Amino acid sequence: MKRYLEKLGLIVLIAINGSVNAQTAGKAVHAGQQEIVYIKGLEFVDALLEKWISEYSKEHPDVTLSIAGKNAEEHSIEVVLFDKQNDDASQVTKPTVSFGKYAVLPITGKNNALPDELKKKKLNEKRIKELFFEKDHLADNSDEVNSKKKYDLTVYSGNHSYSISHSFARHFGYDAGSLKGKKIAGNDIYLNSAVEKDTKGISFNSLSYIFNIESRQLKDNIALLPLDVKKEYAEVLHSQNLDETIQLLESKEINLIPVEKLTFVLNGNVSAATLHFLEWTLSEGQDYLHSFGFLQLDTKTLAQQRKQISALETISLAINN
Repeated sequence: MKRYLEKLGLIVLIAINGSVNAQTAGKAVHAGQQEIVYIKGLEFVDALLEKWISEYSKEHPDVTLSIAGKNAEEHSIEVVLFDKQNDDASQVTKPTVSFGKYAVLPITGKNNALPDELKKKKLNEKRIKELFFEKDHLADNSDEVNSKKKYDLTVYSGNHSYSISHSFARHFGYDAGSLKGKKIAGNDIYLNSAVEKDTKGISFNSLSYIFNIESRQLKDNIALLPLDVKKEYAEVLHSQNLDETIQLLESKEINLIPVEKLTFVLNGNVSAATLHFLEWTLSEGQDYLHSFGFLQLDTKTLAQQRKQISALETISLAINN
């Protein structure tokens, strides 16, 4: 509650300073006038955004939604991998609204012959850190060092600011710079290509990239690294079915599988049209998350995000009147 009030106080401050556009805030979204809302997306989320834009536009033709380029300065809202700016409430700078979740699984190539010891013991947190992160982050344990030498594997990770690598590393208590191995430029989809080509390659990626969205099955030439989880969880992961995996991760918190919120950061002008679209993502928009490999928000989180929007709407109306 304290943190929410701190955020609400920030929203009021932003409104007072004019970040909420009083010119547009009080105008009805359905007034027939054309308004453009620019969304700065992320590559692995863009397919979902395009679907949302298509569906929202059918219901609200008076608003134009457009995905801004990755380097575009002009945008109303921006998708971020996690709410980094608000990890510390004292560092809050802009209002945010979360709209879904994404999960990350460790992967290898289908033809990768994993060491027998790794197949037998599977990956617990200790072995994940041993495989993926630099030695100086490990405990000074001779058994770990010796076992590490047995794994002749190459880690592939993304090297850009919006890579899933940051989420994977963050979940296990590191930064992306601590990841071992080779860095891949560009879209994280290329992490799949890297482990497909390298029979000793391992990596990780979001569900939306490692599963075929149409067939709902794991993509050809990709295999999941075996995780040391409960038998019933392992059976779901072994099924390699996207919908079963999503259902599992929405109902159970598994400490070896990073699950992070997808969040919109509101930038500058917060118009009525922008707020209305954000409301839509928390209602009708939730129906499309599973189709693109994402998790829906739980009831409690949805309620919290709606409060964020309501606070912005209230302030907008007050300023306009």
